[in-house]
Amino acid sequence: MIEINEERKKIFQEIENKIKKYKNIVIFHHIRPDGDCLGSQFGLKHLILENFEGKNVYTIGDTKGIYPYLEFPMDKLENKKLENSLAIIVDANFKERLECREYLDNNIFDEVIRIDHHPNDDDLNASLVWVDRYSPAAAQQVAEIAYVLDWKVNSQAATYLYLGIYTDSVRLTTNLTNHKTMFLVAWLWSKNANKDLLHENMAKKTLEDIKINAFIQQNMKINNGVVSFYFSLEDQLKLGITDPLKANRPFVLASIDDNKAWVFFTQEKENQIRCEFRSTGACVRNVAVKWGGGGHHRASGAQIQDSSVIPQIVNDLEEEIKHLENYDNQ
Repeated sequence: MIEINEERKKIFQEIENKIKKYKNIVIFHHIRPDGDCLGSQFGLKHLILENFEGKNVYTIGDTKGIYPYLEFPMDKLENKKLENSLAIIVDANFKERLECREYLDNNIFDEVIRIDHHPNDDDLNASLVWVDRYSPAAAQQVAEIAYVLDWKVNSQAATYLYLGIYTDSVRLTTNLTNHKTMFLVAWLWSKNANKDLLHENMAKKTLEDIKINAFIQQNMKINNGVVSFYFSLEDQLKLGITDPLKANRPFVLASIDDNKAWVFFTQEKENQIRCEFRSTGACVRNVAVKWGGGGHHRASGAQIQDSSVIPQIVNDLEEEIKHLENYDNQ
């Protein structure tokens, strides 16, 4: 069992009432999709179809080909007023972070709500926002709603939600993974989440992956407790990578000796470099925000235009890890 206070129950009931109110429901995911945004998006879709008759539920976006062993059918909508409609944003906040943001720009929905675990403001003009910064995944939030409101959960919904929790919690290892996470995971397993399919496929490594990871480890830099690596487009092409999404691998730098933080720089275009910050306790979000990004306490991201500022960013991270005593248990 998990304990839910009355304030949270009220939020869940308000979310349910919004779903009941509208016939057409459109669920968004963020750019650079991951397991959590897709898992919460499709998990919620199948929960709504299973529990509320007569709903048209649309999932819009682009998976970029990730998790090919699962199905993520995307819908196309006309960019004009959609009558009797509700937009649900999961795992994201700003419009610029959303696939298909043009629908929100044109205000084609009657109402917008947001379910997210990122402790950031938004520009969605949402009538209802539930942000839980202590949840390791938006998919856990969706699962919690379903559990508390006693919704029916089919195998499809359970599998998608487990995908979201399992991936965003880094296979149930992050500091935000807690008793609630494990309870809901067990509950999803009892609803026939296809955990074996996920575990087996995620454990696979191709020879290409091994070569890429080896290159990263051979060329990473370690200084003053910070691990860093810059993956240029030139080096990506040498290794046969044509999609920068496949080059972004901050996990390769994780858990190296006693280093307290790591940052992975992926060049995505001529003047566009993705920065992925991670730590064992330091607030990397402070560094990400300084460089125009945001995110979680121990996992954040930002975008820069010029690789010449990388040393400054690494130095900022080196300074941030000097204040670990300020971040106990976060």
